[in-house]
Parts: sequence; structure tokens; C-alpha cells
Amino acid sequence: METKGRRSLRAAGPNEAQTAPVRPSEPPVVEVAASEPEPPKPEELIAEAAKPVATAVDLVTAAAAAAPTPSVGLLQAGQKTEAVDDSSKFETGAAASLAQSQAALARGFEALSAEMAGLALTGMNVAARTATRLLAVKTLADAIEVNAGFACSSFDTLVSGTAKLSELGMRVATEVSKPLLSQLGKNRGKAA
Repeated sequence: METKGRRSLRAAGPNEAQTAPVRPSEPPVVEVAASEPEPPKPEELIAEAAKPVATAVDLVTAAAAAAPTPSVGLLQAGQKTEAVDDSSKFETGAAASLAQSQAALARGFEALSAEMAGLALTGMNVAARTATRLLAVKTLADAIEVNAGFACSSFDTLVSGTAKLSELGMRVATEVSKPLLSQLGKNRGKAA
């Protein structure tokens, strides 16, 4: 293989960079448009803060207090049909049973979370006691004994905790379904 010789240097161009004279920087001129509002004065802010604020609760109570205007026309007393009465009773009953079911579900989740927190605390206490016992270990036989005790207590806690959680889950499912099933039973009896 032939070796290449040294490459020749390229012809150098002008090295001087052309620079413009430097002018001292001037702060930009900010033009205030006539359409921009002026910031409020402190007196205006205080006066506005003193005004009562309309909250969502106020708006809902005002809307509930206002008398609704019928769009189709007033029904006469004799024109109500059984279907209209049944559907309104069904809607009211269904909404009530749904609310009872949701309340039971909330109570059930609260009980389940309390039980799970209790199980977690028990597990942490057992782990802390085991760690303290492991610090006092002098022989391998003592370490195996502490570890076996920890395994047994952890297994017992797991089994009892699982039983408690499944019992609570079944109770919650029963309480949640009870209002819904009773409402369905009432409506099925009326339909038959």
C-alpha cells in the first residue's frame, strides 16, 4: 500500500470579520394602547370585595325557588294517567334505592380501608419486633428460630386478614345490592 503524503493547506481567505459599530442599547419604547384598561384603584377593589358573592348554592336555591313555567300547557286534574304516575314513582324509588346503595358502598369502603390499615400496622409491628430480635441473635440457631417465628406469625396474619377482608367484602356486596334488588322486586311485582 502506498502512503499518502501530507495534504496541502488550503488557501486562506480573509480572516477579519466585518463588524458593525456597536451602539449603546436603548430600552424599548413601550406604547400604551388606549384600548387597554387601567388597573383598578384600591378604592374600587375594596368596594368590589364588599359586594356579596353569588355561590353555586345560592344559584341553585334561587332556581329551585323560582316557579317553573310549563312549556306545553297545564294538564287538567283528570288527564293524569297511570303510566305517568308509575314512571314518576319508579324514578323516585330508583333514585332513592341508588342513593341508599351508594351510601352503603361508601360505608363498606370505609370499613375495608380501616381493616386494611389495621393489617398494615400489624404487619409493621411484627416486622419491627422481628428486627429487634434479630439484633439480639448470637447464634445461627437463634436466627433460624426468629425467622421461623416471623414466617409463622406473618402467615397467620395473612390468613386471618384475608378471612376478615372477604367477610367484609361479602357484607358490603349484600348491603349494596339490597336496596337495588328490593326496588327491582317492587317494580317486577307491579309489572306482572
